[in-house]
Amino acid sequence: MPWQAAAFDPDWPFDILGTSFTLEAPTTALLIIDMQIGQLTVPRALADHNQIQQYWGTRLESVVIPRSRMLLMFFRDQGLKVAFTRNGYSTRYGHESTRRLRPAKPLTGGFRGHPDYEVDPRLAPRDDEIVVDKLTSGGFTCTWLDHALRNMGISAVVILGVLSDMCVLGTARAAAEIGYDTLICEDACATYTQRAHDESMLMHARKFGRVAQSDDIIAELRQTLPGPTG
Repeated sequence: MPWQAAAFDPDWPFDILGTSFTLEAPTTALLIIDMQIGQLTVPRALADHNQIQQYWGTRLESVVIPRSRMLLMFFRDQGLKVAFTRNGYSTRYGHESTRRLRPAKPLTGGFRGHPDYEVDPRLAPRDDEIVVDKLTSGGFTCTWLDHALRNMGISAVVILGVLSDMCVLGTARAAAEIGYDTLICEDACATYTQRAHDESMLMHARKFGRVAQSDDIIAELRQTLPGPTG
C-alpha cells in the first residue's frame, strides 16, 4: 500500500496545506544522502541499545539498501541525474565543525580520506555523478550542491538516505525553502526508531513537499520520460 501521510495524522488538513507537484523526469535528480560505510553503523554511544541495533540493521539491509539500489539503477538506466552527499569531518581533529559536533579528542574514523567516509560500495558513485562533502546536516547548507543542480537544469529532487530525521529531513527542508520540488523516498530512508522515521516523514509531508515509496516514484517518473524521436 502506498505511504499516506493522512494515515499517520488524520486530523491534519493535507488537502489545504500540503504541497502538490508532479515529477518531470528530465528535471528531476536523485539525491543520495550520506550512505557512507561509517554512517550505516549504529554509533558506539548506542551500542548497548539492542533494540535499536536490531531495528537499524534489519531496516537497512532488508528495505533501505535494496530500495535505494533500485532507484539508483532506474535513474542511471534512464540517463537521469544523480548526486551524493557525504557527511563528516574534513580533518581528524574536527576543529572546522560547529561546537556541538566537535569531537573531544582526535578521531579514529569518520573524516575525509578514511575508508569509512566513503559511500557504501553497493551505491558507489560513478565518475559522472557529483559528490558533495558537507559539515552540516543539510546538503544545501554551505555547499555547492544548489549551484551544481541548477546548472544541470534540475528543479526537483528525490531524496533518500540516512538519517531520516537529521540529514535527510534537513536537506529536504532546505531544498524546499530554495524552490525545489522535494520528494522524500520513504522506503529508502532510515533512522534509529520507527517513530522518529515516521515523524520526520510527516514533518516534510505536512507542508514542505511530498513523501512516497520507491515503486510509486518510478511509476510517476516513467510517465514523463523522453520518448523515441524520429
